[in-house]
Amino acid sequence: RTITKLHVDASSDKTISRRNALESASLLSLSLLIVGGKASPAGAKDKEPITRESIQLAFQNVRDQLESPDGGIPYLQSLIEKEDFEGIMEFTKNYDLEFRKAKMVKARKLVTSKEDKEKGLYLSNSVTFDLIGMNKGARPGQYDIEMVKKYFGELVEDVTNFLELEQGIDYSVYDL
Repeated sequence: RTITKLHVDASSDKTISRRNALESASLLSLSLLIVGGKASPAGAKDKEPITRESIQLAFQNVRDQLESPDGGIPYLQSLIEKEDFEGIMEFTKNYDLEFRKAKMVKARKLVTSKEDKEKGLYLSNSVTFDLIGMNKGARPGQYDIEMVKKYFGELVEDVTNFLELEQGIDYSVYDL
């Protein structure tokens, strides 16, 4: 994308008339519309509407990572059981982005009480530290399966406690 700069003529005493500024802004908006396909305010995101189902789905996505045979946490458990340190190290390196940031943060933002929001943030951040602890225990030269198991247990506990936040959601906040 190209960004159009407003040009200030030196002879104009470094001022721009409102008309020129509006014309330039209109041209910039038009060029962004043509290049980008749609005009939207800076930083605006398209948000899906919040419904009872979308809240339940957000927490189910977290629950699936814990309980589903295809979830990341059971997969991590299988790596631990095999003492696959290289696999543990690689998986934990990427799982924070895939799980915590993509799923837990989305669910956490739907929690309604201030106390539960703070608890959700704490638990979400704890998951990061659990993954870091497992990663450290799986590094070459370390290979500490007991350390990995300790942090895995904390991961399961933190995710389980996070899922309990769903029970405290006040759906009336969302007019549901």
